[in-house]
Amino acid sequence: MMKKRFLFNAAVLTGTSLVARTIGIAFRVYMSNMIGAQGIGLYQLICAVYFFATTFATSGITLIVTRLVTDSIARGEPGKAKYVTRQCLFISLFLSVAAAELLFIFSDAIGTHFLHDARTVLSLRVLAPGLPFMAVSACFRGYFFARRTAIKTASEQLLEQVIEIAVFACVVGVMAPMGLSYACCAVAIGTTAAEVLSCGYSYLLYRLDIRRLQGKRTRVAHFFRKALWIGIPVTLSSCLRSGLSTAENMLIPAGLKKNGASYEKSLSDYGLITGMAMPVILFPSVFLMSFSMLMIPEMSEAAAATRKNSIHYMTQRILRFALLFSIPVSVIFFFFADNLGALLYNDTQVSAYICMLAPLAPLLYLDSVVDGMLKGLNEQMRYLTYNIIDSVSRVVLIFILLPIWGIRGLIAVMFFSAVLNCLLSLLRLIKVTHIQFRLFDWVIKPFLACLLPCLALDTASDAGLIPTNGVWTVVLILLAAIFYLLIMTVTGAIKKEEIHWVKSLIKK
Repeated sequence: MMKKRFLFNAAVLTGTSLVARTIGIAFRVYMSNMIGAQGIGLYQLICAVYFFATTFATSGITLIVTRLVTDSIARGEPGKAKYVTRQCLFISLFLSVAAAELLFIFSDAIGTHFLHDARTVLSLRVLAPGLPFMAVSACFRGYFFARRTAIKTASEQLLEQVIEIAVFACVVGVMAPMGLSYACCAVAIGTTAAEVLSCGYSYLLYRLDIRRLQGKRTRVAHFFRKALWIGIPVTLSSCLRSGLSTAENMLIPAGLKKNGASYEKSLSDYGLITGMAMPVILFPSVFLMSFSMLMIPEMSEAAAATRKNSIHYMTQRILRFALLFSIPVSVIFFFFADNLGALLYNDTQVSAYICMLAPLAPLLYLDSVVDGMLKGLNEQMRYLTYNIIDSVSRVVLIFILLPIWGIRGLIAVMFFSAVLNCLLSLLRLIKVTHIQFRLFDWVIKPFLACLLPCLALDTASDAGLIPTNGVWTVVLILLAAIFYLLIMTVTGAIKKEEIHWVKSLIKK
């Protein structure tokens, strides 16, 4: 029953997130057409500050709710689950209102003196009122994850995405001709409206679900101590990383400018990489991100019950699945970057960046899954330490390398960071769970199995045997994926026992 529920929740989150990511990519393409690469770069600067504010506002609240509600329900104490959710709502409201006030009051100083671009001020002010609604939604999201009602979280996120795009589409035609400041503000208006309306929707779902829990609200002993123990490492890590990320994002255009590029060109290159190429690289990760979030309560419950065999089994399966998926994604992006860049953005520069960044996919995807499992295993302090090391390294390297190497320096920093963070987290997970990392079976085999069909299809398309325009790009990618699966199955790299395991999950 637990396997069936986990698979159902994963399928719901994956399906909805896939739709949301698809809409998101289309939205990026639409945005790039409406406000250009420079506008995308400017909005990425705004987002760097906004994400720091949201980190402070939510303060690890989703993880706190998920962990404590899961523990309460697992112990047969639903009244305590109600208490946890209520207390976390009060905490998140207090912190988020404070964050919203600070962002609104100091938006002028932040935009002028820190971002060095007054065009960011208006958007920051518009984004501030949405923070309390985002924080409350984060509480509800944690509760839904703990209750394994993924469809509620999925529908809320999809609704938020649709509202954001719809509002932006309504106002951008009027605001974009007024300049980049107002064009970015159009995006901010859509974001804030989406936070408000999706929060209301989440509240209705929460009220309907909370009635199913039996018993009156019961006080949790040492609640704040437990919440702080779970939340502070994640909050400090997130705030520090977000703060350093903000500093990093401010240093990137400045560093590129020192390398000889104009401010406008620096902003455009920054937008091309972070706002256009990276969303494409991260798009397929939707299939793993859902598992990452769902693994927190699963791992937490197994750890609370000291089911070591279950933890070992889940860890092996999820790591193998993550690598069998992410490695071919990376190879496909590398070979078909030109086709994807032309299809999505009609821009050769984006194609070049997709090709360069393709090897990051396995590292980024695997890291997200490993982080989810570590959080569920009560490894918050290690998570904090690794994120501090990674963030500080990025800022220092950007400060040193960008004025010397320019864009190549930024690419080098991204690779260094991905390798460092993934390696540290993975080694810790291996140590905690005592699993064996099988390099040949999990990495080399899938790489070779995808390399061969991609080489063949790329050679055929270069020779003119296969068209490369429009829908044929999708056909090429699907063919590469099909041949990869066939090779993996025929050679026994994907074992029959694993196929039977998946079938058993579906049938249960």
